[in-house]
Amino acid sequence: MHNGRMTCRDEILAVARKLCRERTEGTFTTQEIVAAMRERGTRHLDTTIRRHVATEMCSNAVGPGAGKYQDLERVGRGLFRLL
Repeated sequence: MHNGRMTCRDEILAVARKLCRERTEGTFTTQEIVAAMRERGTRHLDTTIRRHVATEMCSNAVGPGAGKYQDLERVGRGLFRLL
């Protein structure tokens, strides 16, 4: 939490955990994360959410800011799982 509000990363992790519990394969897409966060009334922009999932939170991402947090792993095009 940051100033009493969930950070973008906190929200993504909460949604990802929920999606993983609902699925036998335990994977989810970036779009599913964005849609679930929209349903929850997130204040974060879609572009911010996508950047977090694909880059900052992804352990096997490449480029500036990649893998800052080791929360997710890309297992296919646009497909991720929790670590």
